Amino acid sequence: MSDRTIAVYAPAGCGGCSESLLMADRLPSLLDKVKIAFWATEPGDLTRAEIEGLAEGEIDLLLYAGPIRDEEEVALAKLLRRKAKRIVAYGACAHLGGLCGLANLTPGARLRTLPGSDGGFVRPLAAAIDVDYLLPGCPPPAGMIDRMIEGLFLSDEAVEPGTVFAEEKGVCAECGRRRLHRPLNEIKRFHVVKPDPDICLLDQGIVCLGPVTRGGCGAVCLKANRPCTGCAGPLGGIRDQGGAILQTLASLVRFSGEGRQAKERELLDAIPDPVGTAYKYTVASSVLKGRVDDAD
Repeated sequence: MSDRTIAVYAPAGCGGCSESLLMADRLPSLLDKVKIAFWATEPGDLTRAEIEGLAEGEIDLLLYAGPIRDEEEVALAKLLRRKAKRIVAYGACAHLGGLCGLANLTPGARLRTLPGSDGGFVRPLAAAIDVDYLLPGCPPPAGMIDRMIEGLFLSDEAVEPGTVFAEEKGVCAECGRRRLHRPLNEIKRFHVVKPDPDICLLDQGIVCLGPVTRGGCGAVCLKANRPCTGCAGPLGGIRDQGGAILQTLASLVRFSGEGRQAKERELLDAIPDPVGTAYKYTVASSVLKGRVDDAD
């Protein structure tokens, strides 16, 4: 057995990231080559004292799943950073803030009225500590997990810091649907209509984040006749994924004649829950970082 030590820390989130790792085809190959310092999937699985008892740099690679929600988690993340030589932000919540980041749209004072909520502001892991690698997805798909395991454990070549274990090309490159370049003149919801499985969903008036989202998932949602919701995060060079898809949608609207601008506004206003649709996973890492009226 190798003397390389790994650890898994998933203090928040839904648990899907931990399950995705357990289901990975290459996991047995990984386990044959490492020893595990800990595999913590609940806050109570690992105490601060136990983390402090580890030597500096004792962990060769830490997989951290879940967002940062309060100052205690910031402090624990910084402690883990000292104990780990390299850290992977594992899954959309650690990578981008994820679905948990949608809580940032609600004033903290209101959140604190809910049972078990302290109203904490959700942030991606990189907002608290330096992160070496990013593994996107909600949860990360098998192909990306295999790519991470291959790159970090089974390959003789070093992986560059900052690597995102996804494709440089977008989801559209993996989709296989025909693009007809139709103008957008109506917004439809995929669960209300029956989309044509062979035609681009944008051509059918269904909001799909495929054009602005990293590939590597095999376009599994689209192959199930559902739109891409953007869980792998923005393509390289895109600062704000939600803004990019809203700009894409606006560019597809092509009314003419009298009242054109009013028709365009009416159509774009018909996008259901525009922030939740365009920023489903990225509110916490987007330009929409602040809250309004976050009084105590």
